[in-house]
Amino acid sequence: MLFFFFFTQLLATMYSPNRRGREAAFLVAFLFTTSASAAASNVRPNFLFLLVDDLGYGDVDICPEGMPYEFCALKPDTPGRALHLRTPRLKQLASEGMIMTNWYAPRSICSPSRAALLSGRDPVRYAGVDHFSRIYAASSVRGGFPRSEITSAEYLRDLGYTTGYVGKWHSGIGNGEDPTYYAPWNNGFDEVYFWVGGSNGEPCHNGVQNPPGDNNIYHMCTFSSVVNRSGVVVEQPIRWENASSRALANALDFIDHHAQDVLPWFLQYSFTQVHVPWVPSRFFVSDTVGRIWLDMVSEVDFAIGSLLDLLQAKGIEDNTVVIVTSDNGPYLEFASTFCPQNCRNQVPNSGKPENWGCTICARDTVSLPGPLKGGKGQVFEGGVRVPGIWRWPGKIPAGTVNPTITSSLDFLPTAVALAGGAVLPDVPLDGRDISETLFNPPAADSEPTGEFFYWCGAQIFAVRMGRHKVFFVTQKHVGKTINSTTPADYCAQTGQCCVGSPTRLCSCFYVEVHDPPLVLDLVSNIGENLSQRLDPASPDTQALVHLAATRRLEKLRSVGQERGRLQPASCGVFEKKFSTTVGSMSAVQLMEMLPLLPALMTVDECYGSKNQSELPLPLVKSLQRCGLKPDEPVGCPAIPVKCQMPEFSPYENCSLTTPMGRSCANRRPCGQQSGYLGPFEHVNPGLPDGNESWCGAFLQPGGTSHYPERLLASVCEWQDRFPAITWCRPQICATAESDQQCRLIEQFGLNNVPTGMIWNEAYPDDHRQSQRQPTPTPPREDQDEWPSSSNILLE
Repeated sequence: MLFFFFFTQLLATMYSPNRRGREAAFLVAFLFTTSASAAASNVRPNFLFLLVDDLGYGDVDICPEGMPYEFCALKPDTPGRALHLRTPRLKQLASEGMIMTNWYAPRSICSPSRAALLSGRDPVRYAGVDHFSRIYAASSVRGGFPRSEITSAEYLRDLGYTTGYVGKWHSGIGNGEDPTYYAPWNNGFDEVYFWVGGSNGEPCHNGVQNPPGDNNIYHMCTFSSVVNRSGVVVEQPIRWENASSRALANALDFIDHHAQDVLPWFLQYSFTQVHVPWVPSRFFVSDTVGRIWLDMVSEVDFAIGSLLDLLQAKGIEDNTVVIVTSDNGPYLEFASTFCPQNCRNQVPNSGKPENWGCTICARDTVSLPGPLKGGKGQVFEGGVRVPGIWRWPGKIPAGTVNPTITSSLDFLPTAVALAGGAVLPDVPLDGRDISETLFNPPAADSEPTGEFFYWCGAQIFAVRMGRHKVFFVTQKHVGKTINSTTPADYCAQTGQCCVGSPTRLCSCFYVEVHDPPLVLDLVSNIGENLSQRLDPASPDTQALVHLAATRRLEKLRSVGQERGRLQPASCGVFEKKFSTTVGSMSAVQLMEMLPLLPALMTVDECYGSKNQSELPLPLVKSLQRCGLKPDEPVGCPAIPVKCQMPEFSPYENCSLTTPMGRSCANRRPCGQQSGYLGPFEHVNPGLPDGNESWCGAFLQPGGTSHYPERLLASVCEWQDRFPAITWCRPQICATAESDQQCRLIEQFGLNNVPTGMIWNEAYPDDHRQSQRQPTPTPPREDQDEWPSSSNILLE
């Protein structure tokens, strides 16, 4: 039977129509000759990769009891924070495995970080990141994670693994011809459940993306839909209160289905929490009025515990590698609020929508980077150093703390090695196989070893080597202009954020260049106090700078050489020139050139119809080099033809901040369900004759968005760990006091913008959500544009 399996796999990959299948054929042949007996005895491990969204270094309590803070800072630093931070299952997992205290997300923002995890390669190598917004901003843009890249799922699938994906993606949706071109099932994942194509995000003010006449706020200006493996929109807009628990149920189902398989499996479960909006289930709300951000961390902890319990119940925990980490650091600008002036605990109908149910400002209750500096979007440690846990019972030493410098880039080569395979030798990886440090870790108080490159957009701002970090460029904590400074009492009294900047996060343009570079000792100066730089005149410091500059130049040239080889027939004018000169270019020249190269993230992107003075000067200069005239406004699309990717040129107007082009609007995911009464996420315009499609549906199994019944008993057990809190409890363990708590939570609203009727109901009646019937609207005067948001927050 195994002979037949591997033989058919070999034939399928050898004659695959795409490059990845043919290149992977040798992996199957390798397995056929060396690993058939291993697969039969199931000695190759399963992999369960759990990616939390925006989880900060200070958002967990996992360190061994009694270990000094200087050796493990992944725990509360104040008694007040210890009261609100509830992660017992994560702490149990850490005690059974290994804590990586110098674990890094590849990037400090969602889309490029996830791309790097998938490929083991920084996305700048394959035009997968731009230098401005750094995310895929809308569901209708045609850019996304390139299918020419080989993902961890594809490697493992070719090694005989069953692969699955649950949750948030944010790596592109459609390419203009295939509406799910970039979907997980086209990138190596066999089974895909509860797929959220992009980022759960901030609310659209006044429901500006909604159909005419609907002013409710459904949290998201784009990506508010769940799509199944067949590409069918099964939920739109998303019913957020129980979204995390319903995704968890799908992950549990995957493990249920494959627990007793002869061949191993790989599941990546990507949480939508703890990203904005604030939407925990009521069962994890610890305060009926205040929006405690750490309540979402509690729900993540429960979910991870549920997965661990199932592995144990199925008898497969000893043969399953579990990894927990985050895609980037905490979203200080939102998860920690614009303290103090935007911190108002208000009830519905009082003040502006963004002020309803605002998170409490206190540092004890918000998402934070712990002792680190900065957060999401930044190359300071708080943006990229995140919690990291590995567990493989009997293989990875339990209860260990490892200071080795490692990152999510390392997952692909490590997983492939543990699965008995080998990565393709001609594909440059930015990650490495870390098996040795997992199986034979250094002591917790050892000197950190390894290196890490801090990319911002298309440039390297800093390099870490061991205990030292060399800054060539630092980001400024500014607002809308380079001369503004974030007040010290913003973002939970850190001031280390960029409230009001053009992208809602700290920019790769508002920066300070350091000559000579700054050198910091991250062991003695974990908070990156720049005034504590090492003496630039010291020979030891100069040697560190020289080594870091050499490594940075090597990395930039490696990237540049690969970009020069990228699809030569459609490289764009700069890329063709780039390919012939990169070997002789300096780091400064490479840093100037890389941001100019066409990027998948800028396809169909719009920065809003703005005067050039409203955008960062370096961005304007880049656009001018691409053909923008000095007195010309930056329009939609933003990128001039000279710098567009030829395969997508001409770019279209997929703006979320100005009227959207008709073809872009029609590419938005659109759920269709007979008899469905609403709500609707948006209206796709259809053809110019006014044939519109109202986009909304609820086709999920069971027909409701109720909390999954299989989880209720486990919720009761988790709540029992914290008897001092009056919880809203499931009916199977409810009391009169807990029922009253549930009523209080419902009265205030279940999220931070409780305006739509379905969001305030105890459990939405998914057949009775709107009094409004979809009716055609008159044709618009300009049939080439479609109304869109006038004010949207994108990250």
